[in-house]
Amino acid sequence: MKLNNIKGNTHWIRGGTNTGIYVFEDNTVLLIDPGISGSRQEKIIKLLDENNLQLRYIFLTHEHEDHVGGITQLRKKYIDVTVISTNKAKILIENPDLYMDSIIGGRRPQELMDVIYKYISEPHIDDRNFRCVDEIVFPNDKLEIKGHTFNIFNCAGHTEGCVGIVTDDGVAFLGDLLITKNSLDKFDFLFMCDCNSQLKSLDNLRIVDFEVAILGHSSVIFSKQEALELADYNNNVLMEHISFILTVMEKPITFDELIGIIVREKNLRCNYIAYIEYRNSLNALISYLLDKGAIKYVFDNFVMKYVISTEEKEND
Repeated sequence: MKLNNIKGNTHWIRGGTNTGIYVFEDNTVLLIDPGISGSRQEKIIKLLDENNLQLRYIFLTHEHEDHVGGITQLRKKYIDVTVISTNKAKILIENPDLYMDSIIGGRRPQELMDVIYKYISEPHIDDRNFRCVDEIVFPNDKLEIKGHTFNIFNCAGHTEGCVGIVTDDGVAFLGDLLITKNSLDKFDFLFMCDCNSQLKSLDNLRIVDFEVAILGHSSVIFSKQEALELADYNNNVLMEHISFILTVMEKPITFDELIGIIVREKNLRCNYIAYIEYRNSLNALISYLLDKGAIKYVFDNFVMKYVISTEEKEND
């Protein structure tokens, strides 16, 4: 593991989930998205010690465990650390069982909790005193720490509480707002909770003031122009999903029938966990189309189906 300088006080640690490190003049640091628990956090602690750095702040872009799973380990090591997130992310970070309930739409089975437990250190021990958020931020806030200003911007869509952060070196950490072209070309039906918010966040990136960007999952640094081009590509993929769904809905179709067609046409893996992820993304797309008046639901012998609507609402 290596601390890679981007510009000025802003560094990053590459990994399955990338971690940002901002070093203040007194050698305390703000860490952005620590990643999963376990050996990664042990390596982060060792790296900070080797560079005589003291963790003081943790910023979480959103609540997914591959971004936040390590906070318990870090809080046990650095007892004075302040954890920062949005209010919506805070609820689910502090209550991972509720997160899984929200994913499935009711009481979760143990199989889903086991997915979460893979990322949580000592998952069966009550760590709520360590797994907690101390400070809340909102999109468009300016986070002031030790005389430095960090700009918070909206990245909602992947999750409802997702935000990005720009350091005063002009480096933007985007969480999971953008997915690389290679990833989308291989597997483009990715997790999303709100299609309308995702489209707005992609468009909003144009007015965010930054020079370079770090994605949650990519091994390269993107210039602003490259990030905006990637935002357009992500937007186009969503539009292709919408077009495909509308084509399939020329005749009434059930939700499960639609998932089956998507999995088959896109050659996606098919298992219980994957199905739950697809269902969330498809729900987001269907809700978007219902709100736009592009589709409607009908009941056929007590079975709900979706079909194209003949009258479309005006765009917001």
